[in-house]
Amino acid sequence: MDHRPFEDWLLDNHVLDTDEKRQLNAHLQVCSSCTALAEVNLVLRSVKMAEPASGFTDRFQLRLEARRRAMRRRNFWGFLLLALVVLGGLLFLAWPVITSLVQSPVSLLASWLGSLLSLWAAITAMAHAGLVLFRIVPGFIPAYIWMVILIAACGWSLLWIASLIKYTKFQQGV
Repeated sequence: MDHRPFEDWLLDNHVLDTDEKRQLNAHLQVCSSCTALAEVNLVLRSVKMAEPASGFTDRFQLRLEARRRAMRRRNFWGFLLLALVVLGGLLFLAWPVITSLVQSPVSLLASWLGSLLSLWAAITAMAHAGLVLFRIVPGFIPAYIWMVILIAACGWSLLWIASLIKYTKFQQGV
């Protein structure tokens, strides 16, 4: 038996029209599970809300503030411990470089300079290859394909902007 719409109607306190009321009453005549749910719902709605003991909110606020202070303190010491462990690990990993730098800074400087020059040469070669491709490839692809690519890129950009606007709503102060 499908209980889904009836359970939703009972649990959500959904305002029912006459046809839905008729369907619900007919279902409650044959389904003991939904009947029990309706009875529990009626009992829960008829119970008077209990008032908190005097001073409850003050005690709660004090406990909440104490927990927040404890959490801030724990976060501070945890972050400090993490920073010290990371710093120690980096020092452990960098120790051979530091000792070689202290012993022979010229050889370390020469190797760094060689690495930077080879990186610069690789970037320059890729830039030249990119320029060659930039000059040659447009001749192979028809103009309507370029238009489709441009429209698709604009569509993706608009979708990205719309999602940013939707998911980064900031509360406006009064």
